[in-house]
Amino acid sequence: MFLKYTIMKIKQFLILAIFSVITFSFKSDHPAFKVFTGKGKKSSYGDIVKAIEKADVVFFGELHNNPIAHWMELEITKEMFKNSQENLVLGAEMYEADDQVII
Repeated sequence: MFLKYTIMKIKQFLILAIFSVITFSFKSDHPAFKVFTGKGKKSSYGDIVKAIEKADVVFFGELHNNPIAHWMELEITKEMFKNSQENLVLGAEMYEADDQVII
């Protein structure tokens, strides 16, 4: 009985330890992507936000099946909304290239 109880406690401890390592190893500074300048130099999410603050118009170019790009667009849009004091116009096209000719 004691051995069974001890093994159960060890398993619980290991599960908690693994969960802790996984949880605390993630950074909160948008780690799902890396940012580079047009010349290939490493940049940051903060640099994107600073550049957007100076712009009148921002265009997103992306692949339609890339969830990381969509997530990044959402994060940047939220930053623009926060920094624009609620004065933001957002337009989006959601048509595949072969359908755009017809439209």
